[in-house]
Amino acid sequence: MSDVVFRKGEHVLLRPLQRADIPAMRRWMNDPETTQFRLARAFPLMEKAQEEWLDRLSGSTTEFGLGIVTIEDNELIGWIGLHEVDWAHRTATTSTTIGEADHLGKGYGSEAKMLMLDFAFNALDLYAIRSRVMDDNKRSLAYARKNGYEEVGRLPKWIRRQDGERCDEVVLVVTQEQWRPLWQEYLRNRRSPG
Repeated sequence: MSDVVFRKGEHVLLRPLQRADIPAMRRWMNDPETTQFRLARAFPLMEKAQEEWLDRLSGSTTEFGLGIVTIEDNELIGWIGLHEVDWAHRTATTSTTIGEADHLGKGYGSEAKMLMLDFAFNALDLYAIRSRVMDDNKRSLAYARKNGYEEVGRLPKWIRRQDGERCDEVVLVVTQEQWRPLWQEYLRNRRSPG
């Protein structure tokens, strides 16, 4: 088990990112399969850029990045971020990457998002969280909706995919009020981790 736990769920925990995570994160962010649905990663990610990003993150009050670690085998499988925190309006944006392909579709991203929303809504008392998703990223759309997000708009043909085709950018939002019943249900259904 990771020695630093920021939020702990039934299957995953969130912990602060660290320099030792950089090789895995660079591998994921340079892998076309992993980044095919990312909205903002067009160029190769160099080690120095990743280190600088982590350094900026460590002192920020508007950007938070956490590693997603499986509880069963203590494996870093991805990361989740809370970005563009606007303290005046009490809003922010989230992003998630599950970098290890064999961990996709197992609910880890959904649980990580639920834990990040616990931080955003319960600890920071934010009002609403936005997520932006490519319209053909069915997995991200489904897990956002599972966590209470609702589509509030689309930017037609806004994103140019890696294959050169264009797709819509879907804007989804969840408010604290919408999310709270889902959190209560999550807590009721959660078993105590071993």
